[in-house]
Amino acid sequence: MFLTGFSGTLLQYCILTDDPMRAKILVAHHLEYAEPVYENGDVFIYNGSYNGSGISLISAGSTPPPSCVKELKSLGVSGLLYIGDCSSIRHPLRTVILNGDSALLDRAKKEASQIDVPITICDNFTAPYAAELHEQANQYGLSALSILTVSKNLRTNEETENNPRTRLYPAATLAFELLGSHPHPQPEQ
Repeated sequence: MFLTGFSGTLLQYCILTDDPMRAKILVAHHLEYAEPVYENGDVFIYNGSYNGSGISLISAGSTPPPSCVKELKSLGVSGLLYIGDCSSIRHPLRTVILNGDSALLDRAKKEASQIDVPITICDNFTAPYAAELHEQANQYGLSALSILTVSKNLRTNEETENNPRTRLYPAATLAFELLGSHPHPQPEQ
């Protein structure tokens, strides 16, 4: 099981990443009043808030999406925002690429224009975790949106610097603003 022994509270919408370092950066720079509610190796959960809206942030570590999505659904989660990196042939470095179900895409497009984060909506990227996550979310009836930053251009072989904070900033800002602009219940303290 992905969350062995978890007895805490998860919110309806969660931000998910597969990289523990990325998750710790997101907690440190975006999540207000962050409280750890679960930790088991590279899998951990923080509940906190952003602009007054409750948010659960999950590091899935190396857990494959099938286990992760099915278990999150059973815990009452109805939507996931995945933050990650991707490679692309067409898009320049640091392009923010969105992929997901239409309702979340529409909200993300609107939010991106309000906070001036340039985005591209497409399926033409290389991010296996995100692709599998969407397939599983669809299977289990969860809304899902991937917010990916192009960290490698496969045509030019250019890569972003190895600074996850810089690499993540536009994608993370969009994810937190997207959830923070729509009230969600606060996590129980």
